[in-house]
Parts: sequence; C-alpha cells; structure tokens
Amino acid sequence: MPRLTDIKHVLFSVNEHPVFVSFGPQGNARQVAVPGKKAIVNRDQNRVLGIVSRNYRLVSNQEALEMAYKCCSTVFPETLAGEWMVNAVDAPSTAGYCRIDLTHHSAVLDFSFVGADDRPDLFGPFIRVTNSFNGKRALGFDIGFYRKVCKNGLVLPESVIRFKFSHMRQEIDKGIHFEVAREKLARMKTGFADTLAGLKVCALPRSQFERLLRGVLLLREPSSKKPNPREAADWQTLNIHIAELCTRYANELGENAYAAFNAITEFASHPLDLRCVLRERHALQRLAGSWLALFNQARRTPDFTISGHLEYLEENFPKTAVRPI
Repeated sequence: MPRLTDIKHVLFSVNEHPVFVSFGPQGNARQVAVPGKKAIVNRDQNRVLGIVSRNYRLVSNQEALEMAYKCCSTVFPETLAGEWMVNAVDAPSTAGYCRIDLTHHSAVLDFSFVGADDRPDLFGPFIRVTNSFNGKRALGFDIGFYRKVCKNGLVLPESVIRFKFSHMRQEIDKGIHFEVAREKLARMKTGFADTLAGLKVCALPRSQFERLLRGVLLLREPSSKKPNPREAADWQTLNIHIAELCTRYANELGENAYAAFNAITEFASHPLDLRCVLRERHALQRLAGSWLALFNQARRTPDFTISGHLEYLEENFPKTAVRPI
C-alpha cells in the first residue's frame, strides 16, 4: 500500500477515548468499559490508531517533531533548532507510527570523502524521530549519515543519543532530557570517513555487487516449495532493479565496495514495494549501518577476503552483534 511521505499528512490531531465492549443481542446490547485501556484516535479522520494501556503517554507527531528540533540543537550545539528542516517522512497508510528525518540547511555540518576521480563526496548527518500510537514502537531518536548528492543514507547501529521512552507516563512526564555521547559522535564521524575510504580501495568485481547487496539487506529468494507466480514475478522485478542500480554505480564509481555500498544505501532509502522486500526503509537503513561497521572490523583482519566476507554475510549477518562505526 502507498506510504505517507508528506509532513502535512502526519501532523494530524490525536486524542484519547475510552474503550467499550458490547454484550447482548443486536439492538439491545449493553456496553461495558474495558478497564485499563484507551483508544488513540486520529481526530481529523475519526480513525482509531491503536489500543493502549491507561498509563500510555500520548505524544502527537507535532510534539515529537518539536522534540526532534530540540534534539538536533542538543546533539549539534553549534546549530540552532530553527536551522534544521524536515527532509523525509515515512509512515504506513494507517499512520499508526511515523518517522521524520531532520537535516541542517547549511553546509556547516558537512564533511567530505574523496570519491571517484578525486571528486569529493559530501556527506551530512540527519536525526530521525520515531513516534507511534499503538505502543509497538518507543519514542526514539536515531542519528545517521547521508550522501548529499543523492540523499541516500544509513542509520548508525548504535545511536549517540541516549533518549528513548516507551510512552509510559511516568517516564515522559518527568521532562525531556537528551544526553549525548560527544566522544562517540566524534569517533563515529571520523570512523565513517575512514570506513568509506576502506570501501573505495576494496576491489569488488561488478559480478559480485548483487550478491553483496542482497546479503547486506537480507533479500532472500522466495521458497520454491510452494511456488507463487506473483512472488516469482516480484523477485524477477527486484533483480532487474538491483542490476540496474549496481551497473549505474559501478559505471560512476568503479568496481569497488564503495560503489556497491552506494547501491545498497540507495535501495535501503528507496525500497521497492514488493512481496519479497520484507523490511521497511528504517530497518533496511539500519542493516546498511550495521554492515558498514562489520565491514570496517572485518577488513582490518589479516585473512580478510571479499569472497570470505560474502560467504560470512550469507551465513551469519546480522546475527552477530557489531560495534559502532
């Protein structure tokens, strides 16, 4: 189903309503309140978004966005909250949860990496706020990096922002306080550029790009035990799309892991809506970030080979925990 990608479509009003259960025959039913439960309702559409506990602290998307602006200026104190802007929005059509990305409008936070033909590639950070109305996702904030020429990005495997609430009233009502691990942020930024340089010098034949992309993003061919024509057609469409991505980046950046990495982050940032793509954008971008950290560790080992790395990915990723970049 089409997803919500416009900020106007997620800044709706919400409120709380008691939950009732009807007993008895139709026309003479008796309604009884459900103890300890309440419904979160989209007031603009009179649509129930979720059923939660009585202690659930409702946070509207507008309130979450205001928190995100405060988070941005806390993580990057050299900036002001008003200098950040909404860069991307992603939510299911039900609007039961949403994710909003904020980026800084100037180049003050940019850093460069020398890419193909000594042309600098500019990267910048973004902060993503996640909010939900069904209790399945905590109110949280993640930091990521994106390539500015194409806006393809990844989410770091471990955030430098220590702030995550489970929507319980006793937590959020104490006030919003962001704690930032600044040394970790500095290491991440330096390590990110170092890892990109490692990708650039790691030769990768064009014939292996698809294998790496599918291994990183956990794209698996549908089971052949119960053939499904629609799944088979989707798998074929997916492979054609991936091949086009890989060819484009190989032509642009060369036959190396950095080119494949850009194909990975483009797919993660703009996934196809197909049956065989089982993860949403946020999960795919987190996989990309986790793999980058894993690659940074693996390439430093004496026995590292790209063929061995591909085999490891297919057998173990992402079962093994990885350290931050």
